[in-house]
Amino acid sequence: MIYWVIYDITDNKVRSKVAEECKNLGLHRVQKSSFIGILSRNTAEMLYIKIGDLIDKRDCVFFIPQCNKCFADKLILGDFDERTVEAKDFIVVQ
Repeated sequence: MIYWVIYDITDNKVRSKVAEECKNLGLHRVQKSSFIGILSRNTAEMLYIKIGDLIDKRDCVFFIPQCNKCFADKLILGDFDERTVEAKDFIVVQ
């Protein structure tokens, strides 16, 4: 499933660690505090736990699942290279 990980984290070191965890799992950065990519439910839960151990009560992290069809219907405005999140990057083999 496609997952969005979107966060507002106050501490720079923690924010960097969260970004690194996302990158390590193959998520693509789409904005400074926003990642997207394919994760299994188990991997998403593992990331949820890891990030939960890093952040404090002032921080906020969203893990948002999105189906492939809904993602295909996306609309984007502004300066964004859509090739970074093309459908070919998110093919799910079952």
